[in-house]
Amino acid sequence: MVMIFSNKKVRDYLLSNGLVYTYRKNHRKTPDGIRPQVGKDWATDKRTGKKIADIYITPMEAIDSQNMKQVLDRYAKDSGFFKATHWLAVNDWANAIRSLNPFAPRAGWIYKVEVIKNAK
Repeated sequence: MVMIFSNKKVRDYLLSNGLVYTYRKNHRKTPDGIRPQVGKDWATDKRTGKKIADIYITPMEAIDSQNMKQVLDRYAKDSGFFKATHWLAVNDWANAIRSLNPFAPRAGWIYKVEVIKNAK
């Protein structure tokens, strides 16, 4: 699954730090439908965009409207939204999720995305 990083803050954080935690409303599974899909892929900045990095994707945790603040709090430091306080990072991240998903997704996943160095 190609990952699109349309949010500039998140994209810049990934490229400069080599790691970012990101929200996705879809959680892909292996063909047997049991295990979460993990592994190598690539990132871009927009649909049909060019590759900006080779990445390794790891699903971390389910998230929904009931646990959103608690889950985002665990990963906010490496979300690209961290500023002066942790609380502001969680709020900014939650607002970004809502802006990219205007129909208020009920559930999604937090993924750990790492840049693969020297990928060929």
